[in-house]
Amino acid sequence: MLLKIDPGLMIWTTITFVVLLIVLRAAVWKPLLAMLDERERRIRDALSGAERARHEAERTLVEYKETLSKAEAESRERMQKATEQAHQERERIVSESHHQATRLVEDARVEIQHEKDRALQELRKTVGDLAIQAASKLLDENLDNARNRKIVDDFIRRLPESSQN
Repeated sequence: MLLKIDPGLMIWTTITFVVLLIVLRAAVWKPLLAMLDERERRIRDALSGAERARHEAERTLVEYKETLSKAEAESRERMQKATEQAHQERERIVSESHHQATRLVEDARVEIQHEKDRALQELRKTVGDLAIQAASKLLDENLDNARNRKIVDDFIRRLPESSQN
């Protein structure tokens, strides 16, 4: 028979198994548990380090987004100020040009009026001289020049003002 139970062998097998368990527990089990505990601790440390790094990365990302947002807002504000300044400068230049053109037109009008007045005075003088010459020839008497000038000036003064314009 193949399976025969031998009580002595059974006792010695049990004793050997128990001794082997005690030796294994003392020699292998404690170092194996210590190694597993150390590995578990390293994994926990790595996980907590990864969590801290993740939090730090999130915080850095938030700071970056805030900085970027501030830079964009500042850029928009600067662009708006530059646009406003350019608009104000354009308005100033247009206004200054308009005033300068108005001043030039007014100066030209004044100059034209002066030239017109000078021409009228010259014309009056010439007409007066011609009138004196004509009157002298008609009357055939020569009055003195000062008196002739006074008569012509009085005559011209009496001319209507509408002929001056």
